[in-house]
Amino acid sequence: MGLVVTVSQINRRLALLIKGDKPVQNISVKGEIADYKEHYKTGHIFFRLCDGESSIKAVMFRSYAEKLKFEPEDGMNVIVSGSVQLYEKDGACQLYAYSIEQGEGLGDGLLSFEQLKKKLGDEGLFDQKRPLPTRPKSVCVVTSETGAALHDILNILSRRWPFIKVVFVPVMVQGAEAPTSVANGLKKAQNTGCDLIIFGRGGGSSEDLSAFNTEIVARAVYESKIPTISAVGHEIDYTIADFAADRRAPTPSAAAEIAVPDINEIMSKVNALFEQTTNKAKSGITALENRVDSLERLISALSPAGRAEADKQKVSSLFTSVRKSFFNVLTNKSSRFAKAAELIDAFDPMKTLERGYSVVFKDGKVLTSADNVSSGDRITVKMHDGEFEAVVADHI
Repeated sequence: MGLVVTVSQINRRLALLIKGDKPVQNISVKGEIADYKEHYKTGHIFFRLCDGESSIKAVMFRSYAEKLKFEPEDGMNVIVSGSVQLYEKDGACQLYAYSIEQGEGLGDGLLSFEQLKKKLGDEGLFDQKRPLPTRPKSVCVVTSETGAALHDILNILSRRWPFIKVVFVPVMVQGAEAPTSVANGLKKAQNTGCDLIIFGRGGGSSEDLSAFNTEIVARAVYESKIPTISAVGHEIDYTIADFAADRRAPTPSAAAEIAVPDINEIMSKVNALFEQTTNKAKSGITALENRVDSLERLISALSPAGRAEADKQKVSSLFTSVRKSFFNVLTNKSSRFAKAAELIDAFDPMKTLERGYSVVFKDGKVLTSADNVSSGDRITVKMHDGEFEAVVADHI
């Protein structure tokens, strides 16, 4: 009989042998995930890594699992880095993983995007598409105060619909704190009383736009009681927030164009309507005059003189009444047009400036609150006939 040993002694020796094998102590293994499970208490994840002929058990502890950029799934091709050790309790070799990367197929970032998109889509977060107000009285803009997006939006809004009220909510749009900042900004916008919210930022890399590919921002967009327009990046950029918003705009400037009508187009339509109404009225009156003339000739030819004269007077009276009705319609249309013109003229920003008001700029941006200036700040004051620069002497 040979040497008699215990099971524990065998497993201990095998464990030491494997641990001493340096090549398997820092190794990357590719394969397909199977039997994936996450322990709900510890946060550790367990799975098998297979290659069609063999498989090995694998475990990733919570400290490493929390750093994963995507959620592993059964059937996913991956590359797992870690060390191979023998679990002495049951004598099984295990791969102790400290990183998992996507193998064939999608990369980590795109995989994470698609997984979050599917998750939120299955919950119905992308199904809410409310109509936008056709002529909003006020718009809330949620973006960075230093980015070009704010300037572009304000420029378009002032040109297309100059009497719109704009409320600005500054947020961080880049960095680790950006998702929380954007989500909080959207929540703050709910208390502004605005009819519409535009949120987003200018273009950048996928990493720059990552704040808008987060669950916290998507849920804040979905939970908004006010209709939203997402304006993130360039035309080719799509984010999770775009799908959650009521409307997606390809750029911040396009969002402003979607948000408000163009006053010049409205004026053109009003002028065209007035001209159309006038022409119809004139055509109607001319047609009636021709008809009356025809009736007069017919009566004169077929009736005795006395009856013809009486009928002629009736026809003349009818013509006068009809003509008066047409002129009343024309006068009413002219009056409505004049009132519309007066209303537009009343909202003309230059008219407001002519009454003694002024617009104050700081660093090229309109000042909407005294809290945004300090003593010593250089400001620009625009009046109806020009503008001048000034320095704030004291902030009261």
